[in-house]
Amino acid sequence: MPNRDPRIFTIPASAPFLPVLIRALLDGRLVPGFPEPGSDPLRLAGATLYLPTRRACRLARDVFLDALGTQAAILPRIVPIGDVDEDELGFAEAAGAALGEAVLDLPRALGGLERRLLLAQLIGRWAQSPAARSAGGTPLIAGTPAAALALADDLAHLIDDMTTRQIKWEQLDGLVPENVDQYWQKTLAFLTFIRGHWANILNEHDAIEPAARRDLLIAAERKRLESTTGPVIAAGSTGSMPTTAELLATIAHLPHGAVVLPGLDTDLDENAWKLIGGRHDPSRRDHLDPASGHPQFAMHGLLRRLNIGRDAVTVLAEPEPHGRERFCSEALRPAAATDHWQDQLADPALDRHIATAVNSLAVVETANAEEEALAIAVALRYSLAPAS
Repeated sequence: MPNRDPRIFTIPASAPFLPVLIRALLDGRLVPGFPEPGSDPLRLAGATLYLPTRRACRLARDVFLDALGTQAAILPRIVPIGDVDEDELGFAEAAGAALGEAVLDLPRALGGLERRLLLAQLIGRWAQSPAARSAGGTPLIAGTPAAALALADDLAHLIDDMTTRQIKWEQLDGLVPENVDQYWQKTLAFLTFIRGHWANILNEHDAIEPAARRDLLIAAERKRLESTTGPVIAAGSTGSMPTTAELLATIAHLPHGAVVLPGLDTDLDENAWKLIGGRHDPSRRDHLDPASGHPQFAMHGLLRRLNIGRDAVTVLAEPEPHGRERFCSEALRPAAATDHWQDQLADPALDRHIATAVNSLAVVETANAEEEALAIAVALRYSLAPAS
C-alpha cells in the first residue's frame, strides 16, 4: 500500500449525496488533477467509482449526465461494492490477467435453492436425533419440511453474518456457560452439529459460502488496486464489513484515491466520540464495551483503522439550514456521555438548532409495521405530488 496520508471526505446527511459527490469529482476536489480540463470525451473513463448498491450506480449515471449537461457521455467505471453478484461481475470485468486467473481458480459459491435444501436436509437429520428432544422426549422443533426450510433460511443468514464478520465456528464454543438455561445449551448443541457436518458438505460439492467468495473477490480487487494508476473513489460505504473496510483503507492511501463517507458526525464532542469505540482495558473499573449499535460505529472503526481523527476529514458541502445533524448527534449521544446533555441544553445555539430541526417534523404513531409503511408511502406520495 502506498505510504500516503489517507484522503477522506464526508457529505452531510442533509445534503443530496450523489449530486454533491459527482459535482466534487468533476470540480477536481476529490482527486488532484482529475479530471483534466478540456473537452476530451475520454477524460472521465480512466476513473473507478465504487458505490454501495446497484441502485446507487444506476442513479449515479443519471446524475453524471445531468451534471455534464448532456444526454450521452463516456463515464467512469461505476461498480457496486455491496452486491454479491455485481461484485463478481464488476471486479472480473476490469481485471487484469492475474486477477482473472485468481477469479477462475475460486470455488463456486453454494447459494440459492441448492444451499437451502442441503441445510434443510442437515436440519432434518438433527431433528431425528435424540439431541433434538427435551428430557421428556418432546421434539424441540416440528419435524416437517416447512419447518426445516424455515430454519434453513435462518441458519443461512447466521452463516452469512458469521462469514462477513470473520467469526469462526470455534468462537461459539464458549458462548453459552453451563449454568444457563438448557434451551441455550440445546441451541449450542445444534450449532455444533451443523458445524461438524456443513464443512464436509461444502467440500463434497467443491464450493464455498457466497459471502466467503464475495470477500475473496473484494480482496483480489484490493490487490489489483494497489498497482493501479487511475483515479479510484469509494463513496457511500461505511466499511461495516472487515473486507470492505480493508478495501476502503487501500483506496484512501492510493496516490489517486479518495473515500467519501456518508454523514460522518462532526458535531459530537471528542470525548463522546471516543466512547463509541469503548474503553479497551478490562482491568480498569471504567472499562466500557464499544457502542456497536451506534450508527457511527462503523465509520469510527474505519477512521481508527486509518489512524486519523475527524479533523482530517474534509466536508464537501454545507448541511441544510434545518440543523438536524446536530439534533440527531445529540439524540444519539452514547449512553455513557448523556450526563452532558444538561450542559449542551444550556447552550442557546443548540436550543435554536433543535427548534429549527423539529419545526417541520411530524410524529405518526402506528399500531404495527403495516400502518407504519402505509404512513411512509402516503408521506412520500404527498411530497412528490402535493394536494392542491
